[in-house]
Amino acid sequence: MADALKNADVEVKISMSGEAADSARRMLSLEAEDGKALTIYFWDRPWTGGDGIHLPLSEAGVVIRLRKATKGDADDLTVKLRPCVLDALPADWQASRDGKDWEFKIEEDWTGRNRAWAASLKVEDDFDRPHADGGDGDSRRPRLTRDQQELLASVEITDDDLEGLVPLGPIQAIKWKPSRRDLIHPLTAEFWSVGPDLRLLELSLRAHPSEASGAQNLLERTLLDLGLQPPSPQMSKTRSALTALARAHLEM
Repeated sequence: MADALKNADVEVKISMSGEAADSARRMLSLEAEDGKALTIYFWDRPWTGGDGIHLPLSEAGVVIRLRKATKGDADDLTVKLRPCVLDALPADWQASRDGKDWEFKIEEDWTGRNRAWAASLKVEDDFDRPHADGGDGDSRRPRLTRDQQELLASVEITDDDLEGLVPLGPIQAIKWKPSRRDLIHPLTAEFWSVGPDLRLLELSLRAHPSEASGAQNLLERTLLDLGLQPPSPQMSKTRSALTALARAHLEM
């Protein structure tokens, strides 16, 4: 495990919303026709109480996400644990590895000053478009593989816990890999349109742990040089989107 953690990448992230996201997209020249279009869904079991909207899976550190490609690429279904207690992972899942049509990855997420380990298992296939009401050709529950179920079981999420899940979405997304000479590490940008009102842009890069702090500082300085001020504290793009989607679902 020590060697696996020593060699695990750090993913540095900066997220913006609303007008800040629109402005950053313009300043970085991120045009829709230059990116890869995706449709994204999540699963959870939202409910509302006196203190707001609750998302049991998200609050347990579990993300189940489907990304459907729009131009012939394979879809992918991902189970992610974040924050992840690495020692609690099954013995076969304590180091990053991949195989035919699947990838398991352990990395550390840096969002602003927040640090969290994440473990994710992505499977590529042709997946049905989910629909909250079910129906012919649609799937209400995610079509998880046995390995993904094993990963969920490591955090005590069983098949019973997946009963009653509803798909939340769609999110219309565009993903770019812009070339930036002012950054040492390759940059990824992803723009999400969540319903009519919420727009989110996440900028991210991956670095070796020994280079992560410098990479994060350089990314922040690059944005400041462009006149873009990253928000503080940093938000979670996924949690912001899930909350908005859950609110819309509960108001239906």
